[in-house]
Amino acid sequence: MPDATDPIQHDPGLAKVVEFFLQINGFESQAAETLRRALDEVIDGMRTGRWSVNSLEKTEKTYIGTKVEILFKFDFELPKGNKLDIRVEDTEVDIKCTVLKDWMIPKEAVGELCLLVRIDDLRSKFWIGVIRAAPSVLRIGENRDKKSSLSAEGKKSIHWLVEAGQLPVNFLASVDPEIREKIFSHRKSGQARINELFRLVQGRIIPRVAIETVAQQKDSMKRARDARAPLKSEGILVLGHQGEEPKIAAARGYPVPKKGEMISIPENE
Repeated sequence: MPDATDPIQHDPGLAKVVEFFLQINGFESQAAETLRRALDEVIDGMRTGRWSVNSLEKTEKTYIGTKVEILFKFDFELPKGNKLDIRVEDTEVDIKCTVLKDWMIPKEAVGELCLLVRIDDLRSKFWIGVIRAAPSVLRIGENRDKKSSLSAEGKKSIHWLVEAGQLPVNFLASVDPEIREKIFSHRKSGQARINELFRLVQGRIIPRVAIETVAQQKDSMKRARDARAPLKSEGILVLGHQGEEPKIAAARGYPVPKKGEMISIPENE
């Protein structure tokens, strides 16, 4: 029997937006990729050498929300709204993103539908929900930017599309801190950092963004390819997605790299 207290039962606009996203084939997996890319593009490891959200300045963290909005519109082919961020069929929706626990709701979004996105990069989790940001679900009072946030009771009105979904892992954040420090200790040489990455982190798929962050050079993948010869002399194979290399990884029982990914493994086991 339907829950009469569920806002979706008496809010056709909310129901329409929820249904729209839930009907997208592979919505959760695509959303995960979109959010990962949004974080990586703001962190901008290739140019900055940074690898975590925590390394961002406060003003840069606020840009994550803008980047999520841009990529969501593109990846899900959502038109821009006249008043709010996007339009779902004939219904306008604001996108609100946080890397903390609360979403800030501006005055123009009060009473409107909001797509709430929360990203926890440290735990590789994300949440996406829809809510009607009515005054009844907001805290009393505003911050100095005239924005409100959801009350504890108001958060119970969120209709979740994804709860604690799996965000693609932030590779460099997952590396042992001592190993990461050794990799980045080669301050002046991108090639030396890349060689150290493949030397110290074996048997794991290394994504392109991690290679770019470690190399900090335009042609980062060339540095990865150039690591093959010196590391082979150390008994380490560096494999990519081309030729026989995926077969070698598979035959040894290791993950198989896709385009843009690489893996290093012992040459003889």
